[in-house]
Amino acid sequence: MKSSVRKALAAAGFVAASMASSVALAVVEGEASPGGNDSLGTAQPLTVSNGAAEVTGSIGSTTYSVSAVPDVDFYSFTATAGDMLTIDINGGIKDGGPTNPIRSVDTVIALFMADGTMLYLNDDADDVDLGSIATNDSRIVNAVIPATGTYFVGVVGTGMQSMHLFSDGGVLSGPSTADPNTGNGSYTLTIAGVTTPPVDTPPVDTPPADTPPVDTPPVEPPVVTPPPVASGAQQINIDIRPRHPGVTKIWANTDGKIVVALLSSSSFNALKVDRASITFGSDGNEASLIRCHSEGVHVNRDRRKDLVCLFDLKKAGFEVGDVEGVVKGTVEGKAFEGHAPLKVYQRGKKQKHRHDWERHADRR
Repeated sequence: MKSSVRKALAAAGFVAASMASSVALAVVEGEASPGGNDSLGTAQPLTVSNGAAEVTGSIGSTTYSVSAVPDVDFYSFTATAGDMLTIDINGGIKDGGPTNPIRSVDTVIALFMADGTMLYLNDDADDVDLGSIATNDSRIVNAVIPATGTYFVGVVGTGMQSMHLFSDGGVLSGPSTADPNTGNGSYTLTIAGVTTPPVDTPPVDTPPADTPPVDTPPVEPPVVTPPPVASGAQQINIDIRPRHPGVTKIWANTDGKIVVALLSSSSFNALKVDRASITFGSDGNEASLIRCHSEGVHVNRDRRKDLVCLFDLKKAGFEVGDVEGVVKGTVEGKAFEGHAPLKVYQRGKKQKHRHDWERHADRR
C-alpha cells in the first residue's frame, strides 16, 4: 500500500466512466442472495463485448455512515489461450479525502484459473492511469492466458489496519475484519484484451432435393497444406525497462543496453531459467544477452522474485517497424517465450533519459 495518495487527474474517473459504454458492456455487481459472489463457486459471470467486460461493484458499505464489513467479490469470464489481458480497477479511491462521505477502497485484485490456481496478484498499480487518482487502484497488465476456458477475478479491500491478500483457491490471508478506513467502498473493474472462444455449432442435416442426376467431370482433389506446427513453448510475461511508464521507445540499430525482466508466476519460476539459453530481440532468436542479475528482484510486487537481465541493443537487431520484443529460453529443459510491446524509431538525436534499472545494471 502507498502511505500517500496522489491526486492528479481528479476528474479522470468521470471521463473513463463516460467512455466505457463504447468499449465494453457495463454491468452492476449482483449480490442478491446470501454469500452473493463471495467465492469462486458463486462468481458473477461477466459478458465480454468488443474485447472487454466492465462491472461496477462495491466491497461492503459505500459510505462512512455505515461501518465497514468483511466482503470480497469474484467475477468469471471466458478467454482464449494467448490473450494478453489488462485487469484494471478505477474509481476505488475517491477525491475529497476525509471530508467526502463516500468511502474510498484500497483494492487488491487477482486472476485465477478454473481450478483455482492464482496466476496474477496486484495490490498497487505502478502508476496512475485514466480513471484513477491514486495507485491504490490495482491494475494487472500483460496477463497471458495459458489455455482457453473460464477464468476468475477476485476483488477485496485492504488497509493498514486490516491487510488482505489472495492465494490459490481464492483464499484470503489476513484478519477476518475489514479495514475501517479503506477496506470498503465502490469501484469499477474493467477486463480488456479478451478474445471470446469460438462456439462449436453442430452441423444441420439438410434433406436432399429431388433433382435429376447431372453428369459432372471428375474433379482433381485439392492439395492439402498441413497447418503450421505450434512451437509448444510456455508463454510468460516480460517487462521491457521494468517500471518504465508507457511503451518502451528505442532507436533502431543503435549501440547501448536494455534491461528486460522475466516475471515469475504460479506456473513459471524465473530464477530456475537456464541463463545460457536466454535470447532477446525482434524475433527472440538473437544472442544479445550480456548478463543477468545474480539474485531475484521483486519487479511487479506479486511477492515472487523475478529475473532481471541486461541485453545488447545492437545484437537484438531491432528495426523501424518492429512493435514488440521477444525473449526465448528454457527452464528445466522446457522452452518458454515472452512478448512485450515497444516502439522503434529511426536513429537520430540521443535520448536524454536513461532508466534507473539500466544505470543500476551497468554498475554490476
